[in-house]
This record gives sequence, C-alpha cells and structure tokens, in this order.
Amino acid sequence: MLKKYALPLTLLCVFSSVGLAIASYRGQTKYFFMFAGMGAAAAFGEWLTVQFPKFKQLFRRTIQALVGGFLFIGLSLYGNVNFQFSELFFDLYAGVVTGALIQFVFARLILPFFMGNAFCSRACWSGAFFELVQPLNPKVKKPRMRNEVIAFSYIGLLIIISSIASYIYNPAVFEGSKRYWIIGENLVILSIGVFVSRYWGSRSYCRTFCPFITVSGLISRFSIFKITPIDSGSCNSCGLCNRNCPMLVDVRTAVKADKRIDHKSCILCERCVDACPKDCINLSPGLPWK
Repeated sequence: MLKKYALPLTLLCVFSSVGLAIASYRGQTKYFFMFAGMGAAAAFGEWLTVQFPKFKQLFRRTIQALVGGFLFIGLSLYGNVNFQFSELFFDLYAGVVTGALIQFVFARLILPFFMGNAFCSRACWSGAFFELVQPLNPKVKKPRMRNEVIAFSYIGLLIIISSIASYIYNPAVFEGSKRYWIIGENLVILSIGVFVSRYWGSRSYCRTFCPFITVSGLISRFSIFKITPIDSGSCNSCGLCNRNCPMLVDVRTAVKADKRIDHKSCILCERCVDACPKDCINLSPGLPWK
C-alpha cells in the first residue's frame, strides 16, 4: 500500500523540505508555504492518478498547467522573477541571488535525484504550452532525435547572449526592464518551440534545445523513480510505447531487456505507460543505480 502512494508522498516531502530550507536560509516563511503548496498540488494530482488511472494524463496536464501557471503568471509576470536559463548569468554578473537560482538548484540539481526530469512534465509552463498546441501541428513522419552537440551548443549560445546583454543592459540590475525581458524571452522560446515542432515532432524544443533538460539529464539516470518494466515477458513488441513517447526514448528495447528507463531525455510523462496494452511498465521507485 505504501509503495502505491510512494510518489505523492515523495513529492510532498521533497517540496516541503526544500521550502523549509529556503525559508530558514532567507528568513521568510513565504518560501515554505510556496513550495509546500506546489508539492501538495503535485502530490494531490499523483494521488488522483492512483485512484483514477484512466485519467492519468488529464490529471498530469491539469497539475502542470496549475503549477506552471503559478510559476509563470504569479511569480514571473506578477512577481517579476525570471526563471529562464539566461537569468542565472544576469544574476551572476550582477552579484545577486534570485528565484532563478533557487528554481535551478531545486528543479535541476535536487529533484532529478528523486524524479528525474519530471519537472518538465508536471510543472514547466513551456512544456504545458507545447503539449497544448501540438495537436494543431501536422504529423511528422521522421521526428528529429536529440543531438548532444546541438544541445550543448545552445547552452553556449545562451551564455554568450546573456553575457553580452549583461554588459550592455543587465535586466537583473535594472528592475524596471526585467518584466519586458521576461515576456520577450518566453515569447521567443515558445515561438521557436512551436516552429520546430512542425518539422521535428512533439516537444522538439524540450528534446533538442532546452538547457534545463541538458543539465538535469546528467543526473536523472540516478533517479529513484523511473519507468520500470513490471512484466517484460508480456511485451509483444507492438511499439506503442515508443510511438507515444514525446521525447523519442526507446522504451521498447529497455522493456524487452527488463531494464528501467534511465535515458537522459525521459520526462516521466507516463505516456508510454498509458499506451502499453499489456500493462508491462509503470512509474515506480527503485535503487538509483539500477
């Protein structure tokens, strides 16, 4: 019974613990309630999927929209906090610590040890938007696989652009202009994502460019929770798991080999789990090195 609810309990504990640590460090209780609230929302969504597994994707996307919407509308637009990768370098050059670093450390350096890249499928507002508009795009016959050279080159490009922008007019210093940068940067990311998805397949920006997945993907293979074969002998190699994976992870090969999915691009969206007609896989905890 406890294993059945391991994921929602883990989410609640991890979010609350991080919130408590940040609140103690910064001397502001709002951080605890902020993180505990997001953890409670995510945990409630996972609890609902246990009770009503047929509606798993509906619950996941609803929680992603709510948590992602709070982060973007409530904290970014209203609170004037930029969570994008460039802000890490704006803050570095300005010598300040903002929500960008807090989010990066939590979502990309701590959470991956527990839930891999699950932030991308349960809290990222860009990912929620890409999933929403994807049905409007034509079916791509040959989606583009992830390319590490492109991924790390994109990070290098972002660092160069951020460094130049910081030298000319650092948004972290001039608070009045930060909101315009937040809006502009997010519009650019969403526009690139929608454009490349038409030619490279679903969530192409996430799979090919996203600097956060590039970083957290280095840790996600050591995650406690992974997509796990529970009855690999029943797999009939139908390939539905692979065809439904937005990140183009080769789930079928791992299942046939009775191995957990430790691919750095896996976002634990569980589309492969829902697609499997034989119930061969699920999202479950296990030893991180297996």
